[in-house]
Amino acid sequence: MSNQWLITIGINQYQYFQPLNYAQADAQGLWNLVVSKGSFLPDRCLLLTDTSPFIEGQSTYPSGENLKQWLDHLCQQAIKQDDLVWFFFSGYGVKWEGEDYLMPIDGNPGDVSVTGISIKEIYEKFKNSKAGTVLLLLDMNHQQEHQEGSTVVGNQTVELAREMEIPTVLSSQPGQFSYEIGELQHGLFTAALLEGLRSGAGLTLASLKRYLSERVPELSQTHSRPLQEPVVVVNPPGKSHQVILPEQPAFVGSSNGDWNQASAQVGTAATVASAVATSAGENPFQTALRNQQEATTTPAASTNNGQPKPVNTAGDDDEDEDKGNLWQQILLWGGGLLLLVLLLLTTFGRNLLFPGSEQAETPGDSTVGTVTPISKLTALDKAKVLLRNNQANSYVLAIRQANQIKPGDPLYREAQANIERWSRSILDVAQGRANTRDYRGAIVAAEMVPQDPQPIYADAEKLIRQWTPLAKKQQANQVVLSTARGLIRPNSATSYAQAIKMAQKIPAGDPGYVQAQALITSWSQSILNLARQRANEGNLALAVQTASLVPPNTPAYNQAKQAIAQWQK
Repeated sequence: MSNQWLITIGINQYQYFQPLNYAQADAQGLWNLVVSKGSFLPDRCLLLTDTSPFIEGQSTYPSGENLKQWLDHLCQQAIKQDDLVWFFFSGYGVKWEGEDYLMPIDGNPGDVSVTGISIKEIYEKFKNSKAGTVLLLLDMNHQQEHQEGSTVVGNQTVELAREMEIPTVLSSQPGQFSYEIGELQHGLFTAALLEGLRSGAGLTLASLKRYLSERVPELSQTHSRPLQEPVVVVNPPGKSHQVILPEQPAFVGSSNGDWNQASAQVGTAATVASAVATSAGENPFQTALRNQQEATTTPAASTNNGQPKPVNTAGDDDEDEDKGNLWQQILLWGGGLLLLVLLLLTTFGRNLLFPGSEQAETPGDSTVGTVTPISKLTALDKAKVLLRNNQANSYVLAIRQANQIKPGDPLYREAQANIERWSRSILDVAQGRANTRDYRGAIVAAEMVPQDPQPIYADAEKLIRQWTPLAKKQQANQVVLSTARGLIRPNSATSYAQAIKMAQKIPAGDPGYVQAQALITSWSQSILNLARQRANEGNLALAVQTASLVPPNTPAYNQAKQAIAQWQK
């Protein structure tokens, strides 16, 4: 019996690119949808985002190294004969020296060939896997400086999709831009994709292509964005009728069916980790990784700084190949391991690495050995390794690790101090989001603050109470703006005036007010442009009537008054 696999990647906080707003929500939304529909088992759906949790100690942070290793693990070990695989990416795409690349969170536009992930390499990995059906869904954003002339991304991807005969959907035509929409809380393409899948339009490639080809341009017009048209490549054409979204229950006869419904309601809080904890079967990702850990006996192989281990796909290798694989692991992770060793040496000295070389300090105890247990000492170091700047979820994971250090342990006081500092850091992340008027994101972060230390938890609760009405007001105002946009009809000045009147309902100081004023300014200019167009056509009376619809206190108002005076002469 074939399996269904999903690897979904969404990256917001790039290190070298302008941050995206909804790429992470795109990945999480697709994960939630396919799991809630019962089409994919949650323990075969891998989520890689800025804040996705570890799986059995393996990092899901979307760095270049992690993404490559997870892909290798899927394609070389996890995917079996005739399996169905979806690969989804929401983030930046770049073309460099004629080749397309997906950019991981640490991708550097100044060093694309080294830090990017080659599209060609991705196609080759899936082509060489045992998968029966593969579907690539690429919501690629482009920055202006990477979207001119020969640097247009997407052309090579289309060619590779045809050559490798792997069905592929791109969010936009090469040369177009993929847009994020605040009202939708998603990228425009992904919003249409999720909408289509919910409606049943994604059962086959043909039905998905029909839906997206109509809906994506429609949404771009509805939300006043330049035309965005998806690209759907299916070669040979006969593959268009392949079923890509099986209608089958993922859980039968168990309470996990209830979990599926709940996961769709949880939104961004639903994760691979929570799915693994409640699924009936064991996570194949975890199984393979744990088997590698158990088979590895050297310190260099068992210490990996929280990153996925390189996958061995060679089967029963001879001794020389085993040594080669070992040295590859040492070279790969040696830098991080060396840093950790130096830290331990500096902090704890010789007793840490050679606890048996000193006698216990307890008076009268002549036993050689365990004065400072390594397992307890490394618990705090493991917590520190989990930390990533400005990632609230990483602080949560570090706090959980540090909480394993119990009273009476020599490191307990230091661990508690770190827990307090990290709890405050979570609250700082929440406050930072609130400062950018992302009140919903601020609440999500603040809810991660642990109950102990109590004073910080009390501060978080106070801020949540403060932000909750603002988040509700923000959501309500977004509905107002969305309704206003829906009123607009091309070449209808009256519809623009109606939209302006709707947007003016958002009072100054409210979340969404600045956005509303920007739209009012834009729509006022559109009214003036229509008035000038009608004047140029010789219909001065209609031009005056149109220009009079431009509201006061907008940049176009004085221009409209001058134009009206001129046309009335």
